[in-house]
Amino acid sequence: MALTQQNEETKWNFEVLIIGGGVIGSAIAYYLSRDGRDVLQLEGFNQASGASGDAAGMIAAQLEHFPSELLRKWAFRSQQLMGPLIEELKLHSTVDVAMNRSGFVVPLMEEGYFSTKRASTTDLTSKQHWWDRGKLQNEIPFITNKAQGALFYPQEQQLLPAQLTASYIKGAAGNGAVFMDKCAVSKLLIENDRITGVETNKGTFTAGKVVVAAGLGSSSILRSLGIELCTYPVKGEIVALTMPREPLRYTIYTHDIYIVPKPGNEIWVGATSIPHDWDKKVSITGMNSLLHKAAEWIPEIGEASFLRTWAGLRPQTIDGLPYIGAYPGLRGLYLALGHYRNGILLSAVTGETISRLLSGESEEETGISTFSASRLLKERSVIH
Repeated sequence: MALTQQNEETKWNFEVLIIGGGVIGSAIAYYLSRDGRDVLQLEGFNQASGASGDAAGMIAAQLEHFPSELLRKWAFRSQQLMGPLIEELKLHSTVDVAMNRSGFVVPLMEEGYFSTKRASTTDLTSKQHWWDRGKLQNEIPFITNKAQGALFYPQEQQLLPAQLTASYIKGAAGNGAVFMDKCAVSKLLIENDRITGVETNKGTFTAGKVVVAAGLGSSSILRSLGIELCTYPVKGEIVALTMPREPLRYTIYTHDIYIVPKPGNEIWVGATSIPHDWDKKVSITGMNSLLHKAAEWIPEIGEASFLRTWAGLRPQTIDGLPYIGAYPGLRGLYLALGHYRNGILLSAVTGETISRLLSGESEEETGISTFSASRLLKERSVIH
């Protein structure tokens, strides 16, 4: 799709403008362009340069904790969408997201705790399976011999998060969307209580609808309109290793650690959780804590080779729910942010939902009233 030059000042016009080149903005771009929308996606740095590129890439709707039942159901919907969506994206791109469908294993060391855990999860779903100690040792020979058994969740999946973002972007481009990186938005433009476009370091772009999906970067963008987001960073550190022997097949997931197998015999161990920390440096304390916890489950980690480490900043909200939908009082402005540690998992359903909203469906029809951006007005009145 060609850019439409408006005048000598190089103003370009689109139907929808998306701010943010992470997994959420990119999923939205894909769904909107697939539905025939004229889309421009802007990213101030590089694609997946924020939380999306720093994540572990887990699509674990059953094992993740959610602060509301609606968000849990939304996550299950997104997980159901993800499988067919990955296959669909392959039609547009050769990017390999390295989808791992082997499932997640939750090992337990104490029989009493295991019985309680098994009883509580049985009420939620019948999709997990009980592995006794022999089955666990057979499937994961290097698991600690202290493990008494495990719950196996075959439907949980994981992939390479940066590659998923790239696949969304290429898929959107195949549908005619335009992606521009290193294009930082400095101001949102309004006229008569309607969004009209944005100012950037590359010029002014106009659009009848603007979707802000820039994670933690959304705060400075919206502040130009006097909108204060109640979001904050939660720092998470990850360590990448390579195992000395056979590769790990399953993702190991416990209450305080996950061990995720990746291509090339890598395993990613994560993650710490440090609220209100904007520093992306990895601490020795955090790295030692992760390795110690991982070695309790896989003693051979003590013999693994260190590859690299990194930290990401998860965008959290004060009530733990994302902001999804139209911002009240400003026609054409939409928000899609605050997904915390589940941006990869929730990307598909977020893209689907924003596309439905822009097609005229209401928050009630899409079932997202609980996530409404109108919460911002209530939260500001409480804070002030």
